[in-house]
Amino acid sequence: MSTSFEKPRDLVGGLVIVAIGGVFLLFGRELPVGSSFRMGPGYFPLILSWLMMAMGAVMAGLAWRAPHQEGAFGEVPWRGLLLILGATVVFGIGLRGFGLLPVLLVVVFATAWASRYASLRAAVPLALGVAVFCSTLFITGLGLPLPLTGNWLKPAWWSPPAAVTAPAATTPTTPAQ
Repeated sequence: MSTSFEKPRDLVGGLVIVAIGGVFLLFGRELPVGSSFRMGPGYFPLILSWLMMAMGAVMAGLAWRAPHQEGAFGEVPWRGLLLILGATVVFGIGLRGFGLLPVLLVVVFATAWASRYASLRAAVPLALGVAVFCSTLFITGLGLPLPLTGNWLKPAWWSPPAAVTAPAATTPTTPAQ
């Protein structure tokens, strides 16, 4: 029996999704599930874990149905990989300092640049739309304590502190007798 498969990326991706669902299922087993009418904190993670595992198994099963294609994995897209990982790091580090709006603009532009098919013409409205939508949703709608623009963008942050001069020493005067 041959163990060849048509789409090795789909096979590996499906197995990874099954593994991630299994890890979530493992860590979520201590949470009380409850019932459908009185859901506990473990109900939703349990359902999502099983759905992830089922979808990953279907994806892996469909990839195993035809002969193997030579060179199906291809080259690693290093630019895209580094830009996506870098955008995640920039978001985590820069959110408090730069604020939500500028960080989202940078992240969306970086992820658009990671794709071979994205253009600047498509990235500009996408970045503006995502930044405005997320800022409105998270800051105004949900009331999260996130700065729209952070301290790192204010001139006072980058200018040196004003020199503080000590008040002139006064000599106590003694009343004349």
